[in-house]
Amino acid sequence: MNIVDLFCGGGGSSAGFHQAGFTTEFAVDLAEHCIDTFKLNFGDVVHKKDVSKLRYQEIERFLSKPPTIVTASPPCEPFTSANQNRIFDPFDRLYSDETGRLMLHAIRLIADLNPEYYFIENVKGILDGENQELLREEIIDSGLSPPYFNIIEAERWGVPSKRTRVIISNIDLICPDFSQISVHDAIGDLPLPNYPDKYEWHITSSLPEKYMANLPSTSFGQSLVYFMGAKKQYQNYIRILPDVPAPVVMGKSRFIHYSQDRILTPLENARLMTFPDTHQYTGSLDYVYDIIGEAVPPKITYEIAKQITSMV
Repeated sequence: MNIVDLFCGGGGSSAGFHQAGFTTEFAVDLAEHCIDTFKLNFGDVVHKKDVSKLRYQEIERFLSKPPTIVTASPPCEPFTSANQNRIFDPFDRLYSDETGRLMLHAIRLIADLNPEYYFIENVKGILDGENQELLREEIIDSGLSPPYFNIIEAERWGVPSKRTRVIISNIDLICPDFSQISVHDAIGDLPLPNYPDKYEWHITSSLPEKYMANLPSTSFGQSLVYFMGAKKQYQNYIRILPDVPAPVVMGKSRFIHYSQDRILTPLENARLMTFPDTHQYTGSLDYVYDIIGEAVPPKITYEIAKQITSMV
């Protein structure tokens, strides 16, 4: 089964589908570090293009057949409550914000490609106000099957970190409701970082000097940094608990190890997001953290792929 991956990032969505035997034939993003990382893992199927200007004919010439799946993860910044500069009116986030309108361009391309299945992933905040009904109308008016608004809690899908997202799809997804996987389950077997070992990206990032004095006294659940989002206060440099799933992993997320006074490595963050250890990355340390934190956890798309194959 072949995939078109819009706003592909570093390949989280495609990684899960590939583990289930699917093949990505076309992917698109604008960020160079994401494109380079995607290419390392899936080959020269990724293209640097602006989705708002992309036409389906440009995609079709790279496909061996009509796509089985089109998956899209448009930028969430206009809709997330972590963005303190988020536009107040939900309608304007979707229709007036240039980045927010990328969701509408994703719907346009999916409708033009007419896949058997479609998946659009974003933060739950995209449904605020009247936007759920507006998105339903946009999708139906485009000619696609009526959507289900699947609320996904990642820790119930086998991901050792929390993450609530909506997947808008023509499939009513079934939550597998796995037993929760703890932080220790996910990363407890790794050796100390920065020593010679078989793992790439198992290297610590430096902690800003101003936080070093408070690091040893930071207890479980406490953090070194607090900042305001659109609705509430958020934390960063959190000392994570070992026996529960980690907090939400974001692009700027840095966690303090539960038993060592250091920042989790990119590899450890990747495990909290269910990337396989074999997934390759390129770019600066900050870029790699960003690729991991902005991804769709591969475990989720793997479980979705299993549900699709069971229907065939």
